[in-house]
Formats: sequence, C-alpha cells, structure tokens
Amino acid sequence: MCIRAWGVEDMPLLPIHNERSDFDLVVTLEDKEGDPLVPTKARYHIYDRTNEQAVKDWTVFTVAGTGIGTVEVAAADLGIIDDANEYEERVVTIQAEYGASKEYHDEYAFLVKNLVVVPRVVAGP
Repeated sequence: MCIRAWGVEDMPLLPIHNERSDFDLVVTLEDKEGDPLVPTKARYHIYDRTNEQAVKDWTVFTVAGTGIGTVEVAAADLGIIDDANEYEERVVTIQAEYGASKEYHDEYAFLVKNLVVVPRVVAGP
C-alpha cells in the first residue's frame, strides 16, 4: 500500500530528515515474549535505496541490558548523492546475534530532504 503525500506522486509517507543533519535512532530489541533482548553482537548498515549504493558499511553499536541501543546517524550519512533528487530514501538495517545461534533483523526507512543550500564545510562563527 502506498499513501500519497499532497503534490508528490507515488511517494510513501516516510519520516523526513534534512540533508546533512545528524540524528539518533533509538533501537529497542525484544524477544518473542516481549522481554529485553541483549545481543552478543549488534550492528547496523545504511543503504541509499534511491541511488542503490551503501552509505555506511556494517558498524557495531552497543545495546544496554534494557534491550535499548542508539544508532548515531551522522551528518555524513545524510549527504545528498545526486543533487537532481528532491529526496533520497535511506534504509538503516539492524542485525543482532543472541543466544546460541539466533538472529534479530529490522530496518528503518526514511527520506533525506535535499535542501536548497547546505554548506559542505562550516566556517568559523
């Protein structure tokens, strides 16, 4: 199912993050019973679905005993690849290993908005 936004053809309603503006993605891992899942290894990967290329290779992150971890999506991960695009879709894929040989997988999809003017280097005050 695709929900259309006003004035935008065939674009699903996904969260929008501004170009080169970092954010924290809070990840809550739970097992089948809804109890906190504390993996032996947790990692994430960022992929640009619009341009079909990896933005960030697999990177390890820490999950606390409560099953909550934070993926820090850096400004560099939100750079626009093709200036002709008004938006670019990114996907953060989460992979965690726990127990004897169990795995957990999830993903978070969002749009990166191509701002009119974004300085690539921030000068002094």
